[in-house]
Amino acid sequence: MIFMALNMEIVMDDELFEVVYQIAWKLWPRREERVIYSGRTIVLMYLWSVIRCKPRQWVCDRRNLPIRLQEVPIPSRSQFCRRLNSAEVQSMLVELEQHVNQVTDAARSRLVGCWLVDAKPLVVNPYSKDKQARWGWAYKGMARGYKLYALCDLDQRIVSWRVYGMNQAEPTVTPELLDQVDRPGYVVGDSIYDSGPLHEVAAQRDLQLIAPRKDPTGNIGRRARQPTRLHSIAMLETFVNRFGPSMYDKRTHIERAFSRMSSSRIGLDHLPPFVRTLRRVEPWIRAKLTFYAVMN
Repeated sequence: MIFMALNMEIVMDDELFEVVYQIAWKLWPRREERVIYSGRTIVLMYLWSVIRCKPRQWVCDRRNLPIRLQEVPIPSRSQFCRRLNSAEVQSMLVELEQHVNQVTDAARSRLVGCWLVDAKPLVVNPYSKDKQARWGWAYKGMARGYKLYALCDLDQRIVSWRVYGMNQAEPTVTPELLDQVDRPGYVVGDSIYDSGPLHEVAAQRDLQLIAPRKDPTGNIGRRARQPTRLHSIAMLETFVNRFGPSMYDKRTHIERAFSRMSSSRIGLDHLPPFVRTLRRVEPWIRAKLTFYAVMN
């Protein structure tokens, strides 16, 4: 039974890699000038290492490569790391992620949108030597590591994301996520996003932030009386208004998206021991979210 399960995992990995392989050839059909190893090869090698959850040096051994990469020239470990960290290859990873996240329905982009915002902790060992990992709140307790701050739509498609140390507060990172929103609509978050400055930023982008108050029985201070915040309170706390609560019920969509990332073959439930510092964490998460978009 264990042997059959391993074979099934290998088949699923090959199928997932085949999809991104075809997309990579569509995006970059030709090799760049004056390079021995094309950026496409570097990207595909890195994606294969992420699929198999292996360190970078593992993929530089030809015996570990998939069939599609068996005949191409592969770099040494040092060459692979240098090319992978270069601005050109990192931009190719961004281009690949954006390509698989494109929405083909043009009419949909003209509708009023609804987006959901939340953060997913990525905990590392408390004794890790990673100097960029920070202490912060995670799962109702303090932990050390990073956080994935994400904005998704009702189809559980990740629209925008950032990754920072665990100590970054969600309301301070959310304005960066809202920069990717291209039309008016609603942004739904839990009570931690009930922030006056965040309401102001959302209003500047023609967005209505819907987030419950941390203390619904408390008074509303003078400095917290932004029009959109008062409107959010009225939407959620007015007895006869069912639109606000029905919109807030959609917030579970992003929790389901995080659950799918963690429980599926994507495996974005933790950071492996060899993925430390933002220089490695961010490309790793980008690759995982690319696979999530392919499977979604």
